[in-house]
Amino acid sequence: MVLSDEQIRKLLRWFVNSSETKKRWLDHRRKASEENHIWIQPNAIQKMSDSEIETKFLEYYRSGGGRQSLNQIYRDRIIRDKRRFRKMMLYLLNEAIDIKERIDKVLEGEYRIEGFGRAIATSFLMDYDPDNYCLWNNKTDMGFSVLGWKVYEGRDYRSSAYLKVLMGLKKLKDLGPELNLTFEDVDLFLHTIAAEDEGKEAVKAVIEGMEFPTPIEREQERTSEGVESMEFVMEKYLEEFIEANFARINFGAKLELYQDEENSGRQYSTPIGNIDLLAVDKEKKEFVVLELKKGRSSDVVIGQILRYMGWVKENLAKDWEVKGIIIVKEKDERLEYALKLMANVGLFKYNVSFDIKKIT
Repeated sequence: MVLSDEQIRKLLRWFVNSSETKKRWLDHRRKASEENHIWIQPNAIQKMSDSEIETKFLEYYRSGGGRQSLNQIYRDRIIRDKRRFRKMMLYLLNEAIDIKERIDKVLEGEYRIEGFGRAIATSFLMDYDPDNYCLWNNKTDMGFSVLGWKVYEGRDYRSSAYLKVLMGLKKLKDLGPELNLTFEDVDLFLHTIAAEDEGKEAVKAVIEGMEFPTPIEREQERTSEGVESMEFVMEKYLEEFIEANFARINFGAKLELYQDEENSGRQYSTPIGNIDLLAVDKEKKEFVVLELKKGRSSDVVIGQILRYMGWVKENLAKDWEVKGIIIVKEKDERLEYALKLMANVGLFKYNVSFDIKKIT
């Protein structure tokens, strides 16, 4: 569903005036940006010693620049070659070169460093010049999806996609001129409607033409929903168990959890929802989407895993194949029938057992 301009204006006004997420994070983000702006400048980077630039980068990466979470697996690799890192940063911030060329060469070309992706690159750009550059990460895409905006195509080059993201954020700013929005504001707005309960509830209220729920009303609604079923709780812990023991589980292939700069492979964020577990088989060149049934109907879980597989194929897989695995607690005849004609989706069953013995 595509939200109208007026519906988006209502959401923007709600965000500015009432959002708890904004009250909690916006000042923190702005303060971090002001501090980072001082050293994320070509002249400052040129003068830093290797140890100084390493310290600054590690602090920045651990904190996500004060505005996002980053997968720490790549942190030390990125700064290992200080000379290469410094050269890449000076190129990224060189405004004598067209931004499209800079993005292409830093993310995919001669200045590319493994693990240094769009989220960290655009965060640096935003801190360098917050009036002309914006952050671009998974939450940005998810926020646009909530609005019903398809800002760029999966086949777009990174540089072309980034310029379209910039245009999308400028459009958001222009929808609320009286609010004096900055890129920092609209970035947090997109994060809020995509990932925070209050934001999701605000979007629902706008779509249904209802009043925005107050914090007290939201808390009362959550309380009235009661305690989660034991099955759901068990499957939540099962997901954690699978992640922790992934290398030891026999999935019939040599799988490893997919890693990128923002995700560890568990609860992988996409504009259409979070994938329980996303893995790759590097030998067979396959992506594998793993979903736990979690009490959902067979039709729902089939539809969900196919949507996720389609998204992975379009946005991540390129020439790799995409397969799926559904993990269930018990046999499900309807699910088994549905999968008979889906050779690229497998079905696994898990068992949980407790053994209590008297020892004295």
